[in-house]
Amino acid sequence: MGLHIALEGVGTPLTDACRHVLGMPHLCPSGLSENWLWKELGHRHWGLIAKAFGRAEAGFGPAGEPPVYAAFRSISLQGGDLGGVRENDALDVRSKVTYLSETRVVSQHAAACRDRLVADVEMTSVFVRRQAEGVNRSIARVRIEGRGHAMPAFGAMPLQPSGTEHVFSGAGAAPDERDLGTLVVEPCPYLDFNGAGLLYFSSFVAAVDRAEWHFLGKRSGLVTTRERRALFHANVELGDRLTVRMLASGDDARCCHRALLSTEDGKLLAELATRRTMAKKRC
Repeated sequence: MGLHIALEGVGTPLTDACRHVLGMPHLCPSGLSENWLWKELGHRHWGLIAKAFGRAEAGFGPAGEPPVYAAFRSISLQGGDLGGVRENDALDVRSKVTYLSETRVVSQHAAACRDRLVADVEMTSVFVRRQAEGVNRSIARVRIEGRGHAMPAFGAMPLQPSGTEHVFSGAGAAPDERDLGTLVVEPCPYLDFNGAGLLYFSSFVAAVDRAEWHFLGKRSGLVTTRERRALFHANVELGDRLTVRMLASGDDARCCHRALLSTEDGKLLAELATRRTMAKKRC
């Protein structure tokens, strides 16, 4: 069943911009915290959606029905230079919605410091809601409809899978990949789940970073992200554990790898492909 919502003022592309003076919450030992960046851009993505609908509430939907949320389907980061920033630097972030439809939203974000690109990010979300109250595995996609108030597209959405989806080869290892091992991660509700009670998309990235550090990091030191692509398939319940399988491609496993995140019973949750470079020594 479609959800009918009137839209306000979406005749032109929606944009937003802000500046952050970088301090300890924004940084990690190798530069800009990628985990902080994902959370910030996720919040900005949601803010643009709320702006499009003329709403500020945490979810959409009629009173008495489960709310509708924007769940990320894919994210990508390119041109990463996260190691090029320091404390007290000013990070400028410019965001815009490039596609809005009844079923999905695409946004782009450019983060720059001293006129130098730090990260070029694209994020795609779909509208979802729980079919059973409090059960994350009952999450299903919904369509937001509104004849006469249709959400316009600010560009043509390709019918074929996105570039993010093309980089993945599924749950099996590709011919040029080698298996590094599997790490079991137990998400914490106070750290890894969002206010909607869902495992937040940035927590999938964090789980991969934990696995990378476990298998490779302690031997090879700190790195920064040049590229990161993720494709999300499902969510988990509070108390569920994740298995993170690491697959390396190329000679340097630390700098180029793919991760498959699954439930303990084998259901594929997410796929992430990462390319890193060694972090420069900080003065």
